[in-house]
Amino acid sequence: MKLVGKIIGILGLCSLAAGIGFIVTKYLDKNLYLDTKLLVKFEDYKEFNLESTDVYSKEEAINIYPNKFTVENKSLKGVKYDIHLKEKESNVNKDNLSYILYLNDKEVKAGKISELEEILYSNSVGLKKTDEYKLYIYLTEKEDAPKFTYTLEIKSK
Repeated sequence: MKLVGKIIGILGLCSLAAGIGFIVTKYLDKNLYLDTKLLVKFEDYKEFNLESTDVYSKEEAINIYPNKFTVENKSLKGVKYDIHLKEKESNVNKDNLSYILYLNDKEVKAGKISELEEILYSNSVGLKKTDEYKLYIYLTEKEDAPKFTYTLEIKSK
């Protein structure tokens, strides 16, 4: 009986260690350390997909779930940075994709994905401050089986 108790105890400890390891790995996967100045935290993951394949107006789009992320200044002075939208995979006409970007609950930029140049948005964050973003990407015209996968890359200047 003592042997069975020891085996169950060891299996329990191994399960606990594996669970903690899984949680830590998931947490680190959500965070992206870009450099010594900025820490970017994604609420979900670094890679995003088109959230909804329905067609929306700008007013309707803000009712879908946004991609949320924060940019935190970890340096001893203000930091300027750029947010890049990097396409990974797409079969969508970019003229049919629009976006709305919110910074600290205020709309700062909106438009068509096709009109974006290399940088989605440029900003600066003050000493030990955090900027909170919400990005909505949505279809404005019907597409057959649309797929749009992208990542956000934040680079300090």
